[in-house]
Amino acid sequence: MAHPEELATLDLYPVWTTAEDPEGTFDPFRFEQRVAAYRLLLHRTNPADRFGVDNRHNPLWGLLFQLQWQFRTGRLGAGARRDGRIDPDSPWGYGNYTLSAIPWLAAGLAGVAPALPVADPPARTRFRYVVRGVVPAELAGAVADWRDYFALVGGSGPVEPEPARRALWKAHKASLDVVVAAIADVDAAPWPELEVAFLRGWCRMVDYLWAAAWPTDFGFMTAHGLDVLPESLLTTPEDVRALPAKARGNVVNVLRLASTPKWRYDLNLALWRRIMRTSEARDQVLPLLDAVFNRRPDNAAARRRLLGYLLRP
Repeated sequence: MAHPEELATLDLYPVWTTAEDPEGTFDPFRFEQRVAAYRLLLHRTNPADRFGVDNRHNPLWGLLFQLQWQFRTGRLGAGARRDGRIDPDSPWGYGNYTLSAIPWLAAGLAGVAPALPVADPPARTRFRYVVRGVVPAELAGAVADWRDYFALVGGSGPVEPEPARRALWKAHKASLDVVVAAIADVDAAPWPELEVAFLRGWCRMVDYLWAAAWPTDFGFMTAHGLDVLPESLLTTPEDVRALPAKARGNVVNVLRLASTPKWRYDLNLALWRRIMRTSEARDQVLPLLDAVFNRRPDNAAARRRLLGYLLRP
């Protein structure tokens, strides 16, 4: 299967090349199985090279890079880096489950992926997973939205990039809205409270990306998405202060989102959604998002553009 040549320089490449495709059952509690599932979905949604001969324009790359970051940084469980087993009680692991196992089931329904069953969790868990083939009621909407996405990109006709991104983000948000509800009052132990707060804030930050139909293709992710998150678990405020400047700034913003009162967060997101109404504004998402979260003298012009897009009829 063709893939961008640059993939060989990334830490994802070894598991990308060795993970075996699911056969009989897809076990989402094994890291390499989630990678293999994404790899298969990337391949199956690129008929006739609709996302490029090397598939670099496929918007599913973002999910794969997020999974690799979670694995690399220990967010999938204490033993995941040793044996690839994803802790079903990992909040991050559960979040990615809704973005891997649920799309997998939906792709099967759309005829894009093999209609293989999803394995049950290996033990009792604080989260609700697919068990004996039964999808929890709260995830049924996400399955439907992901099925719509795969029906759009898995057909024979051409697909425009932005409609594909918007369909993917609709399904992505449907998945993460369930995660937000699941972790709202969860006992963080044994995970650090600060880390779970970071996850809550990250789900809110993703709402901003959803509203902007944030690009998640290979080129955009490797240029803008691989050095912006912490490379270790956040246990204490000192862990945040010790981060490289770029990641530290992002983490501070995400934690601030986590502690924002819901009424204020909802209002700010509504304003951002209004700003992102036009493709013109969405094409400037990087400087505009920076202007929202990092007010500085050098982005005053971008803040003025924000106001212009907000007030535009």
